[in-house]
Amino acid sequence: MPSSVDYKRKIGLVIGINQYVRDSLQYCINDATDLANTLRNIGFNITLGLDCDLIEFLNIIETFIKTIERDDLVLFYFAGHGKQNEDENYLLPSDYNYDHSEHECDYIVNNAINVKYIMNEINDKKCRITIYLFDCCRKKIRTRVIDNKQGLSFINAPAQTLIVFACAPNKAVLDETQKNKNGRFIENLLKHISTSNEHIEEVMRNVADNVHRQTEGFQLPYRTSSLTGKVYLLADNNQGRSIIF
Repeated sequence: MPSSVDYKRKIGLVIGINQYVRDSLQYCINDATDLANTLRNIGFNITLGLDCDLIEFLNIIETFIKTIERDDLVLFYFAGHGKQNEDENYLLPSDYNYDHSEHECDYIVNNAINVKYIMNEINDKKCRITIYLFDCCRKKIRTRVIDNKQGLSFINAPAQTLIVFACAPNKAVLDETQKNKNGRFIENLLKHISTSNEHIEEVMRNVADNVHRQTEGFQLPYRTSSLTGKVYLLADNNQGRSIIF
């Protein structure tokens, strides 16, 4: 029989950025706000950041990291522009300046948020389970032209971690909506994430299937996991629970 472990807390950092110096987006703030509200409704303590510039982004990460305690379930969500550079993944703040393209390798290191930095900081806190949702690399025009550098690159999942991309690595998310409110990934995630007694990986399988069908194969959410047990965001007792095998 598997043993069950109740998490100490469920906490999350949710970031959404619409306004950029160039190529602003439409639905990221809606996506972040609606996800934050839904997570709060199922018992999460959520820190929400909207249209963060670089300093605000760094500050909210630092503040959030300080709140993490051992055995917490931690969720991180980002909606906005993302970019890879020399096999590193970066989340772009609202004040990121694309005009530095000639020296972008140096510029992005100092003016964007390295995903590895976030993951290392959270990992150092020894939390029980970590979930990353990267809903970024958005574009406004649907195209099947192959560009192996247009999205985030593959990320290995550290121990007891689930990483979910709104689209496959090296691909882009279409910044479109079915109901003029949320992007396709969050629209479908909101339908499933509050389901009681459903393993988080089953939730993500359902989301991926729905998004793939709705976009006629253009967008396929992708995940990588090192979870060794079943993780429930909402159980019968309204507490997050992991079943360890």
